[in-house]
Amino acid sequence: MTMRRIIVHISCALDRLCQFSAAAFFAAMLVLVVFQVVARYIFQAVPPWTAEAARYCMVWGGLLGATVAFRADQDPRLIQPPRNDRRVRAISALWLRALAVVIFLGPVLYYSHSFLARTWHRTTEALGISTMWVSLAVPFAVAVIFCHLLAKLVGSGIDRPRGET
Repeated sequence: MTMRRIIVHISCALDRLCQFSAAAFFAAMLVLVVFQVVARYIFQAVPPWTAEAARYCMVWGGLLGATVAFRADQDPRLIQPPRNDRRVRAISALWLRALAVVIFLGPVLYYSHSFLARTWHRTTEALGISTMWVSLAVPFAVAVIFCHLLAKLVGSGIDRPRGET
């Protein structure tokens, strides 16, 4: 197996993991919200940890879903890059997108160690866990997006037949 195929394979595996995990977090969020509604209107007593847990499920699910959207080229953008255009314009658009991702997400990943260190000693009010476990979703999602970006850059010709431009 070539290095290009290994990188693309890792990206695919991470994508499957993120798809499953995002769906699981959103399902857990749904269960927690339904439990909150039932507890509020039927039992008139809501455990305080359910709102907090649902919020953290939303954070993890949303950021993992963003990685899936990035890999599928379904993430929000101002201009849609050319799809069936000349190869030069398509490659230029890919590299411009890569540059934008590195410019905007690079500092997030670079400073994430200090961001996580600041949240290590803070605990959540209801669950009593370190907020670092919630904040870890940000650098994890950025690292996965960088992995997908690398796979797009090195493996851009792998999925296409040889004669296609």
